[in-house]
Amino acid sequence: MEIINREISWLHFNSRLLQEANDNSVPLLERLKFLGIYSNNLDEFYRVRVASINRLIEFNRKNYPKKVKQSEGLMQEIVSFIDERQIEFNNIKTRVLDELEQKGIFILNETELNEKQQVFIKKYFHEHILPGLMTLILKRSTDLTSLPDGTIYLAVDLGKKDITAKREYALIQIQDDKLSRFVVLPEAQNKKYVIRLDDIIRSCLSDIFGVFGYSHFNAYTIKITRDAEIDLYGNVSKSFIDIVAESIKKRKTGAPVRFIHDKNMPEPLVSLVSNCLKIKKSKNVVKGERYHNSKDFMDFPKLLGEEYVYKNIEALPHRDLKSNVKILSSVKKKDILLHYPYNSFSVIVNMLREAAIDPKVKSIKITLYRLANDSKIISALINAARNGISVTAFLELKARFDEEQNIYWSNKLEEAGVKIIKTISGIKVHSKLILIRTKENGVNYYYSNISTGNFNEKTAQLYSDLSLLTANQELCIEVGKVFYLIESAYQIINFDHLVVSPLYTRNIFMELIENEIKNAQLGLPAWINIKLNSFTDSVFVDKIKEATEAGVKVRISARASCSLISLTNKKLQTIGIVDKFLEHSRVYMFCNNNDNKIYIGSSDLMIRNLDTRIEVCVPIYSKEIQKELLDIFDIQFMDNTKARDWSSKEANSIRVTAETKKVRTQFEIYEYLKILNS
Repeated sequence: MEIINREISWLHFNSRLLQEANDNSVPLLERLKFLGIYSNNLDEFYRVRVASINRLIEFNRKNYPKKVKQSEGLMQEIVSFIDERQIEFNNIKTRVLDELEQKGIFILNETELNEKQQVFIKKYFHEHILPGLMTLILKRSTDLTSLPDGTIYLAVDLGKKDITAKREYALIQIQDDKLSRFVVLPEAQNKKYVIRLDDIIRSCLSDIFGVFGYSHFNAYTIKITRDAEIDLYGNVSKSFIDIVAESIKKRKTGAPVRFIHDKNMPEPLVSLVSNCLKIKKSKNVVKGERYHNSKDFMDFPKLLGEEYVYKNIEALPHRDLKSNVKILSSVKKKDILLHYPYNSFSVIVNMLREAAIDPKVKSIKITLYRLANDSKIISALINAARNGISVTAFLELKARFDEEQNIYWSNKLEEAGVKIIKTISGIKVHSKLILIRTKENGVNYYYSNISTGNFNEKTAQLYSDLSLLTANQELCIEVGKVFYLIESAYQIINFDHLVVSPLYTRNIFMELIENEIKNAQLGLPAWINIKLNSFTDSVFVDKIKEATEAGVKVRISARASCSLISLTNKKLQTIGIVDKFLEHSRVYMFCNNNDNKIYIGSSDLMIRNLDTRIEVCVPIYSKEIQKELLDIFDIQFMDNTKARDWSSKEANSIRVTAETKKVRTQFEIYEYLKILNS
C-alpha cells in the first residue's frame, strides 16, 4: 500500500482531464473544453492550495524552522509536476487545434488577416473593445497590487521613430467581462475563422497610442494568479455580510502566487511589471507561451455540428412520479431516489413550485450553497413567501468564489419576506437539505429532500449526483434537528438516524469500519464500498488500511483525491472516473454481515468535511433503493473505458477488467436506469 499527498493526488486527477482532451473518442469540441477545464482547475489550485502552502512556508519560517524544508519540498514537487504537465498540455492543445483546422476552423493572429477581416476587427475594436479598455502608462512607481486576476492583460513595449528616445511601457486591461475571448471572423472560401481578443487589440495598438507619437508597438499577454483565501474573522463590530463583502474585495488584491508572461517579453518589461506587482520572489514569475487563460477554451464558439459535442441526454422519468399526481403525494407513499442528470432536477423545482401554492404547506426550510445564475429555486421560495408560507433559508456566504452571488440572493430573499439564517462563525454549512411541513388532518407532517449535490439547475445537468425524497417521519424530524442546529448557532444535538458533521460522522463511520474488521476476523462476510470526491483524512486512511489487512474487501471510487492506493493489496481496489459528467455523489456502503448499511450525503472523507462543516448523510432504508445503489456501484467497477486505476504503477492508466466488451459507467448507468424506470 502507498499513501500519497493530497495535493499530488489532486494533480493526478487534473491530469485525467488532459487524458480526456487527448482521447480521440471524445468529441472534438469537448476535448477543447477539457483543456479549458484543466486550465481553470489549475488556476484555482494556485489560488487556494499553492497559496496555502506558501503561507505555511512563511509561518514555519518564523515559528518552526525545522518544518520549512518539508513544505518547500512539497512545493518543489508540485512545481515539477505542473511543469511536466504543461508540456503535455501544449502538445495536446497543438493536436486539437490541428484537428480543428482539418475541420475547416482556423484561429488566426493579427498578422494573418485578409483585408475584409482587417476591416471587420477594426470596427469590432472601436465598437466593442475600446470603450472597456483600461490603459496605464507604467513607471517604477506604478502600483499594480490592486490589479484583479482572472482577466486578460497586455504589457506593451512602446517605441518612437527616434530610436534614441527612451523606451516606455504600458499595461492594457480588458474590463468588460461580457466579451468573448474568441471572436468569429467573416468566412472565406468555406472556411471559418476565429481570432483572440488579445490579437484584435494587438492589431489596433496604433489606435490607442499613435496619437501620442508612438510608432512601434509590441504587446505581450500576461496573467496574474492571486491568493484567494479570505479573512472572515477578527472584526466583531461588523455584520458577517459586511465582513464577507469586504473580504471579497481584498481577495481581488491578494498576494500574487503566480505571474506568467510571454517568454519573448523583454526582460526590462518583466522586471518593471514584477516591481509594480510587488513580486519579490523569482519563483513566482513563470515564462509562458504567447497566450494565457486557456480556461477560455470552455467557451469556444460552437462552429461545428452536433457530432462534435456530447449529445444532451433525455432525462428519464422516475417510475414513482406521475405527471397528474402531486410530488409530495408520491413521496408519501415511498422513498424516491433521483439520479442527476439521468433524472431531471425539475422534480425538485416542481416540488417547491407545488408547495408554494399548496394550502396544506405551512413552512419550507432549505440550505443553499451554490445556486444557478437564474435560479428557479429562488423564484419558487419567493413565490411561497408571497403566498404566506413561512420560508427559512440558509445561504452559505463562505462558499468559495460564490460569496458575492450568495450575498445577492440573500438580499433578494429577505426582501421577499424569507427568513435568512445567519452564517455560523468558523463552520461552513455544506449539507443539501429541504424540509417541508404540512398540516394534514390537524397534524404536522413532514417531507424532506437530502441531496449529495447543490440545488442548482445548471450543475444538475453536468454533475452526477443523488437526491433522496422521503416522508419517513423519523428522518424528517432529524432533518428538522439539523435546521435547529444551524439556527441555534451550533448546539450539541443527538441523532439516531442521520450522520451529521462535525458532531458524529467521524465516530459513526469509524464504528462501521471497525464492525467490518470484527466480522472479517470472525470469518463473516465483510466489505466496504465508498464513492466520493476526495479521500484524504489520515485517520480514515489508516483505518481503511487496517481493515484491508484484516481481510475486509474495500472498493473506493474517488473522483478527485485519494491518499490511499494499493499496489499489491488485493483486498483494496481504488479507481477514479472522469467522463462526460462530473462524478460528484457520495455513497458509503457497509456489508454489516449482509444486513447492509448504506448512506448518501454531502460529506467527503476530508478533515474539513468531518470537523469544520455541517454535513449530512442519510441512511437508505428502502431495500429497493439499496439494490439500486449497489448495482450502480458494481457498474462503476466494471468500467474499462473511463475508470482510472489508482493502484496501477503507471499513473492514471485505464482500469483493466474481466469484461470483454467496452464498459463506460455513465452510459451503462443511463441504460440501467432506463430499464428500471420503464
